[in-house]
Amino acid sequence: MLWSETRNLISPADDAWFEMFATTRDQAELKRQSGRDARGRKNEKPVIHLSLSWAIGEKPTPQHMLETATSALNALGLADHQAVIAAHGDKDHLHVHLVVNSIHPVTGLTAELKYSKERLSRWAEAYERAHGIHCDERIINNSKRERHARAREAADALMPGSSATAAKPPYVPVKHQGPNRQQWFTRKTLKDRMSRLRAEMDLTHKGERDQLWQRHKMVRSEITANTQAAVDHAREYVRAQFKPQWKDLYRAHRSEAKFVANAALLERAVFVFSRRERLGLRKPLSLRQAISFIRSPGKLLDRIDAVHERDRRSLSRVEKTEAKIYTEKIWTQYRTKVDRLIAEQTSERASLRNEQFGRTRGVTLEHAKASLAADMPKEAANDPGWLADEIKLRMAEWRARNGGKDFGREL
Repeated sequence: MLWSETRNLISPADDAWFEMFATTRDQAELKRQSGRDARGRKNEKPVIHLSLSWAIGEKPTPQHMLETATSALNALGLADHQAVIAAHGDKDHLHVHLVVNSIHPVTGLTAELKYSKERLSRWAEAYERAHGIHCDERIINNSKRERHARAREAADALMPGSSATAAKPPYVPVKHQGPNRQQWFTRKTLKDRMSRLRAEMDLTHKGERDQLWQRHKMVRSEITANTQAAVDHAREYVRAQFKPQWKDLYRAHRSEAKFVANAALLERAVFVFSRRERLGLRKPLSLRQAISFIRSPGKLLDRIDAVHERDRRSLSRVEKTEAKIYTEKIWTQYRTKVDRLIAEQTSERASLRNEQFGRTRGVTLEHAKASLAADMPKEAANDPGWLADEIKLRMAEWRARNGGKDFGREL
């Protein structure tokens, strides 16, 4: 519930039923207190319920909805009656429910609700005209009512002492004429067949959508695979470019390690002092560190291993940076291509869904009628009453299985 309001009630909407019940219960006393005649049949069904709905997409404000509901109550002469107004948004269209007590809370009299549907129809037409809404059926019905009323008024004016009395037009109710039982069952049979035809078509449509989706996935997978192959090729190319550098580096490392392992004291001293920057890793060797490496070949070999590891990491970073330059270009092109492809495929699937929707909605009652005619027995193909006879047969079978539940009504 979006909101609720009450009219001529003290209690909030949730508790309004108690006040309404008290008014109904005390109807005779209210009549007596207001000086009204307490005779007459007690109102056993005082609750009036009606709803006002706006079209899908319309967004009336709560104030407008409340004013419209109040205007409808006024049109029915229920302005002074107890009422609860509740707005709902649980459907596609906004609407308000009005629950009204037909017993006046002061006089105890039951509201005069004769021709209430006609009064509401005229009120609705006035509302629609004021808000630029056009409802052909309502306008036609109200125009018919006006013509019938004028004809009867003209006849009434001639009635005293006139032979026109016999020619006075009869009262003609203007209202919606619902289908009879046979028509209802016939239409239901056609609607059921139409729904079945649409469901069968939807199965075909689902297969089409699945095929399209599989094709789209295959195209994306192919692009991804081609891109990955291009990336692998680029990495292999960079690896081949750096292969001579790695050979030279490993050759230099082996030669340096072999020299340090076999060098005499004086040779180690010359080696250490000539490479103080390199052996220091982060900063040049101190004199104490240099003397320690000269005295201990093992310590010097450990430091050489650390220096070699740093050289390898440095060359590896250079190679990775070079490879990234190539692969990043490839992945950028891939992302651009895939984004464009996704947009195209999404649009293609949407177009297919719209086309399928049009095909499904193209299955009408006429198609259902043709389908039923195709399923008819050959001897009934030219019998217009075949469908009604078929329905009667089914109803007879139903009654045989459900004795007494149809109250003996016939088609």
